[in-house]
Amino acid sequence: MSLYQLELRHFFRSPLIWIIMSISAFIGAWTFLMAIELFSVIQVKFAGMSDAPTIVQAVVFPVISSQAKISMIIVAIISGLSFARLQQQNGWFLIFSIAKSEWNLTLQKYLGGIVIVLLFLLPAFIAMLALIILADLQMKLVITALLGLILFVCWLSALGVMISSWVNNSGFAILLNILVFFGLWGMSLSVLDASWGKNWLQSFSPNYHLQNFMSEVLPYSSIIYFLSGIVIFLIAASIRINHRRYLLN
Repeated sequence: MSLYQLELRHFFRSPLIWIIMSISAFIGAWTFLMAIELFSVIQVKFAGMSDAPTIVQAVVFPVISSQAKISMIIVAIISGLSFARLQQQNGWFLIFSIAKSEWNLTLQKYLGGIVIVLLFLLPAFIAMLALIILADLQMKLVITALLGLILFVCWLSALGVMISSWVNNSGFAILLNILVFFGLWGMSLSVLDASWGKNWLQSFSPNYHLQNFMSEVLPYSSIIYFLSGIVIFLIAASIRINHRRYLLN
């Protein structure tokens, strides 16, 4: 059995994961229904406005933003457990006996966690796609926003895996992930004076680039930000795993 399969087996057999999945699905559904209800109530006021927000701007984008916030907690837990839990029961010796390459080990661990995270987001994806069909929405805008959400959670997962590879305690790894994730989110809310017409501190936040996926024009810099971040974090994690292998040997 590969590490990827072992990772999926571990999370699928964990009661905590199913409890969190149920709670997140309820919160996501409640947020979606509340957004629909609010839009229906204030739609009468929008009728007299020349630049009234569309259902995509008033419902879809806020729901995706709320899903991004929920996913930070989920990713922090799943990615925090990826390597930190191996400190118990000689877990490092077990995986080193299975995987010969540090990069392959890191990648399989990462992909196993990503599958679980995307399962958490599956109800939101289904709701958005159903809304596209029923309300005849602009498919390109919604699909682009959902793609941004996927890249957002993949970027966070890679960062969380890297942090988990540095920490020996799974509880501390989860807590550290939460602090780092929300700290990075808060950077997008920075009100510092902009230099050369731009607040450069905001550009380091994944939320800043996620919001770019919800705009009319998607800058390629946001795509590069997410993809390069994923690769850099996974390489850093594999280097740390190589160091652990050296210490254990």
